[in-house]
Amino acid sequence: MPNNLQEPSHRLMQKVAKEGPWAEKLAIASLAREEIGSFEDYYSWLLQAGCSADLWQTTYVHPLADAGAIVEWFKSTGLKPYLDPLSPEEQSAYLDRYRAEIEKAYPAQADGKVLLRFPRLFFVAQRK
Repeated sequence: MPNNLQEPSHRLMQKVAKEGPWAEKLAIASLAREEIGSFEDYYSWLLQAGCSADLWQTTYVHPLADAGAIVEWFKSTGLKPYLDPLSPEEQSAYLDRYRAEIEKAYPAQADGKVLLRFPRLFFVAQRK
């Protein structure tokens, strides 16, 4: 499962939403973001279901061309609740501000690429 709501990419979506002229329109956008459970939550739930469980987290690192590529990566997923309520002009302005924040949070590497961290939570359950 994606476990990236605490990554800069997602925290900055909320920050830009709260600070812009669209703050009122986007006040509920973050409600569309579903927090997943903790390791302890999943372990407990699986144990209660009569299962043994192995849990782990892996962080995939995606080298992308630049900050704009990170913005494009999230346009059809994480950014959707923030973009859908906005007019085309507001969307453009929101994305400009978001891109500027992303540029600060994801510095270019020696080859010019940026590294997008993408944590995932995994578990395997087996009925006892």
